[in-house]
Amino acid sequence: MTAKQPLRRRFTRLTGALAALVLACLTAAPASADRFDSYVALGDSYAAGQGAGPYADACLRSGHGYPALLDAERKVTLTGNAACSGATTSSVRANQIPSLSKKVDLVTVTAGGNDLDSIGALVICSQAPGQPCTDALAQRAAVLQTALATPAASPFFQNLLAMLEDVKATAPRADIYVTGYPLLFEPGAGPAADPINGLTQQLNAVIAKAASQADGGRSKVSYVDVSPAFAGHGIGSAQPWIVGLPPLCTASATCGTSSADIFHPTAVGYASGYTAAIRAALN
Repeated sequence: MTAKQPLRRRFTRLTGALAALVLACLTAAPASADRFDSYVALGDSYAAGQGAGPYADACLRSGHGYPALLDAERKVTLTGNAACSGATTSSVRANQIPSLSKKVDLVTVTAGGNDLDSIGALVICSQAPGQPCTDALAQRAAVLQTALATPAASPFFQNLLAMLEDVKATAPRADIYVTGYPLLFEPGAGPAADPINGLTQQLNAVIAKAASQADGGRSKVSYVDVSPAFAGHGIGSAQPWIVGLPPLCTASATCGTSSADIFHPTAVGYASGYTAAIRAALN
């Protein structure tokens, strides 16, 4: 009996070591799955960080934009930021998606607003809040209503969908997060505030529909609604996270806000609005 005891002890140590190894593998797997070692940002001015400044290049990419802020997360490593102010779904496909690869495991996209010329409508409404504003919003609302009712017959919807399908094909193992846009105004902040917010809500609904249709296969495509994160911080609120119209300039003073930054998030908006919403989706 005594001769067999060392063998039994060795067997006990071996099974204990195997159990510890299995436990280590099981506990390590979720941490690995939650980490993104190659993150690439795509999209328009809202993805670039316009409104927050200062800017690194002609695309108006800012270190206060949400791609840079996500890069500061312990589990996210930004390896490419192709976002550029003025980008449409077509220019994202032509100029930004080629920056992806099969190694990319996280992609964020904010696009669609320039396809609709949302800023153009906002400029019209800020300069002529009467019938010209009503007509501009109605024209764009008709495009969105068609996209929601009959997406197969909507060029706007099909362009969004084609962009997302291209992302999936170029980065097949990536988790793709498609963001919407914040509501720019506090309810009732002005005569055009609620109609403009309504147009943004329709735009977000179309983007969410395209993301849902693109979801499937090896790539996960998720829509991120940023509107709740911006609630209470639109233009007209006590603490706006959106750059509003600058005060009138005088001969002895200059406006402190670039006109190009109007209707874009502030640095706080990108941090507490966009980044917080995407972070919650990642988790």
